[in-house]
Amino acid sequence: MFELRRDPVTGWWSAIVADRAFSRQAFEVEAQPVEGTHCRHCDDAPADDSPHHVRRVPLRSDAFHRIDSSKERAAQLSMSEVERATGSWEILVGPREHHERMADAAPQLAGALLRGARDAMRQIGGEPRPAGADGRPEPLYIQVVQSHGRQAGARTSHLNVELYAIPQVPHWVAEEIGGGARQMIKTRQCVWCSVSGAEEEDGERLVFADHHAIVFTPAASRSAFEMMVVPRGHAADFTGLDDDSITATTATLQRALLALDALGNPPYNLFLHTSPAGERLDGTFHWHWEIHPRLRVIAGLERATALAVNPVAPEYAAEVLRVHLHQ
Repeated sequence: MFELRRDPVTGWWSAIVADRAFSRQAFEVEAQPVEGTHCRHCDDAPADDSPHHVRRVPLRSDAFHRIDSSKERAAQLSMSEVERATGSWEILVGPREHHERMADAAPQLAGALLRGARDAMRQIGGEPRPAGADGRPEPLYIQVVQSHGRQAGARTSHLNVELYAIPQVPHWVAEEIGGGARQMIKTRQCVWCSVSGAEEEDGERLVFADHHAIVFTPAASRSAFEMMVVPRGHAADFTGLDDDSITATTATLQRALLALDALGNPPYNLFLHTSPAGERLDGTFHWHWEIHPRLRVIAGLERATALAVNPVAPEYAAEVLRVHLHQ
């Protein structure tokens, strides 16, 4: 039996498999190491690298070519002829010989990575952007991603955080922005504040809560053992955090990632959703982290319909994660 659940922000549906016999062992997927033993980030590290030094390494400028398929001659033109390339892709890396998981990194080093991401986002977002058709600067979204395990797309075993400067607002984020605005009009409340507060009070899907944030498995989780980390302080833009808040969010994230050890050492993607560069969404959006373990292959129903199928009830997932943290 599929239990259809609707996300309160985006309106997207997830199918939760409610009647399948569940074996936790089936989801204890070990993160596969990135192939090869040579690490260029170790080779490139300065000789006097300090224990908590983070380097910002550009991987590619002009990383995105925008193709508008509605243009009359798009099919006949090359990428560069249709529209110029823009955006960037870079990586923040820890010091030499740091190949540990984010959960296991020294708090000072993990915090330095997040501060480095905040500072890079501020710098990239503050750069001049070309004007769009409406005369306003073209949109820019800076995506922060931290991946663990080859199944999650990790390209190196070196401790790192990736940043993508994308010349558009991704569909997922745009749906959240629109959903947050609709809920504010409807209820006069921030939907993330409301949902996270309700999850903390109810407790069934709560993984843990601390002074900084509430961590829970969303009712309409799109992946097994998915977690959402919603800060208590309402703010739309991650780049507005001061250093003390970065320290607090680092502690919360490391504890949330340690909860995944209930499944062994699973591959996962950690990503940040925040407001696009230069956009003032303080009243309607709430920045947050999402953690998506990569535990299975996407099946045919999901590919055919874009309906997420989750074989683990979020209530059960929260219990497994919560119990592990309290052992």
